Amino acid sequence: MENMRIYVTSAVPEAALAVIDGLKGVSAGEGLITGAGESRPEENSLVLFYQAEGGGKGEVRIPFSSVAMVDEGVHVATMKRTMGVG
Repeated sequence: MENMRIYVTSAVPEAALAVIDGLKGVSAGEGLITGAGESRPEENSLVLFYQAEGGGKGEVRIPFSSVAMVDEGVHVATMKRTMGVG
């Protein structure tokens, strides 16, 4: 499970983001949703997890059609440049 930053399309109303922002463990507003989640291609959605009332885990599904871009929280990345043999 990664910490995700999900940039939604302009078709997603701020009222919907305000509701998501009220969930414990997720923040949302101004076209950006942040929280722990995962991609579920078989459901055509991203799933964000939040702390539900009573201590359980809740899920919010964001359809791919509402997503403009996702940053899945890469923590460490390295790149090594190699020279080909000519």
